[in-house]
Amino acid sequence: MNLEILQQVGIAVVLSSLIGLEREQKYQKYDYVGFGGLRTFALIGLFGVVSQILGEYSPVYFATMAAGFFGMLIASYIMVAKNNKRLGATSEIASILVYLIGVLSGMEQYVLATSVALLVMTALHFKETLHKWASHLKNREIVSTIQFAVIAFVVLPLLPNEVYGPYGFFNPYIVWLMVVFISGISFASYIAIKLFGSRKGIGITGFLAGLISSTALTLSFSSESKKDRKTINPYVVAVLVASSAMFFRIIAEVAVLNRDLLGDLIVPIGLMGATGLLGSAFFWFQKEKPSSAVAKKATIVDSPFSLKPALQFGAFFALILFLTKYAEATMGDNGLYLTSLVSGIMDVDAITVSVANLAKNGLSNSSAVIAITIAALTNTFVKGGMFLMLGNKRVAVRIISVFALVFLVGVLANIFI
Repeated sequence: MNLEILQQVGIAVVLSSLIGLEREQKYQKYDYVGFGGLRTFALIGLFGVVSQILGEYSPVYFATMAAGFFGMLIASYIMVAKNNKRLGATSEIASILVYLIGVLSGMEQYVLATSVALLVMTALHFKETLHKWASHLKNREIVSTIQFAVIAFVVLPLLPNEVYGPYGFFNPYIVWLMVVFISGISFASYIAIKLFGSRKGIGITGFLAGLISSTALTLSFSSESKKDRKTINPYVVAVLVASSAMFFRIIAEVAVLNRDLLGDLIVPIGLMGATGLLGSAFFWFQKEKPSSAVAKKATIVDSPFSLKPALQFGAFFALILFLTKYAEATMGDNGLYLTSLVSGIMDVDAITVSVANLAKNGLSNSSAVIAITIAALTNTFVKGGMFLMLGNKRVAVRIISVFALVFLVGVLANIFI
């Protein structure tokens, strides 16, 4: 037997045994007998890899062994279901995937085989967590998930990847791709909030909520702070953490869209985000500790995805694309900075994505960094002004004092770095 076959068999058996070990541990923990344990799953993986190896000599061997495996599996399920009066088939489905892992190992698709094994182990091990999470899902969350899947996997592939309009500003595929990208960040943050919730405290909850919409959190907390005048620092911490999250979201967006720009952007934007977090830490350690009640209020988003805001972002992004290209063509960098200032009043994602793409097509990195910084600082002070007008003035003064430091750090970083 050559080393190649030994490797195929070894990987199949090891991966299958890990899944079998997880099943064995569950049976012992809950004191019940299920389909297959360590030995059974190891043998199924071995059976799969042998099927694939023999199938290379003749498809008849593979078909016969596969049919035999599925026949025995069906017979076993019927017998167990009759005796134990159960309808669950988790272990049986896992055994089919273990057989597939064996086949993939025989095909030398080791990365795919390992990925399947890890996914199977995760699904099996976190059964209770997944069931608990599913039981708390609301109808609108399921609808939102379906909508997100449609825009990402149905609509996006159908759109033409061609430029239209003056200055070639409009590419339907790119615009919709950015809608999916930005919505995906918010979607992932929403899931994280659902998983962690307010149990992890206002710091993590506020940061995750800020990744979705720091402006929405600021607006919500400004009205709350006016009703709850005795609570000061918890609102300060929540808004500062959420606003700081915006800077790290910008870094994440640029990291995906333009790695060359990231090297110049990460220091000034990162320093501004870090300054906001340090300011929140200062108020965190004051006598008045952030309460779990405020942390619960930080989970302000009702749904992981909404079609209307996604379409609005797409339209706004297309408009910003046109304005940035027009401004750069007619007024140079100053026009771009003016566009960033106006855009930052409403949103930083659209201008960040637009400028990151422009920097790949001729715009200098230094101009791109300044433009994104202007938008981020403008948006930050809009949130401060919003809180000052709508919220508790004592809270607003503390927030704005930290925002002023963030502004100073941003300006100095762009001058000296």
